[in-house]
Amino acid sequence: MDAAADELLRLAFERAPAAEANEAISRMRDQEGDELSGASSYEFVLPDGDVRAWLLEYLLPRLVNHLESSGAKLPHCGGVFLSVFSGDTLHFLRAREVVELLSQWSGLSMAELQQRYGPK
Repeated sequence: MDAAADELLRLAFERAPAAEANEAISRMRDQEGDELSGASSYEFVLPDGDVRAWLLEYLLPRLVNHLESSGAKLPHCGGVFLSVFSGDTLHFLRAREVVELLSQWSGLSMAELQQRYGPK
């Protein structure tokens, strides 16, 4: 695994075996949600290779658009966590922390991310 993948996965607040993904994601939705509704999961498989470039070029635009479209506005990204598959492990990360990291890596502010990648 490369340094960018390591830095991203250090943000994980919990892990589970990938083979138990359905149960673990369901449990996390309940745990991270509020009294009225469960949280939502944004799921992806971390690729091999240049993870940093993939995160910035592929994931970041889609993630920001999803968050903004679903009402989980930046910078708080409330009610959304990321379920990241890497090898045989599922890592759970808070969307807010991932967007903050990718904002730093990209050199774009939250407002710039919203303007560039948010819904048109």
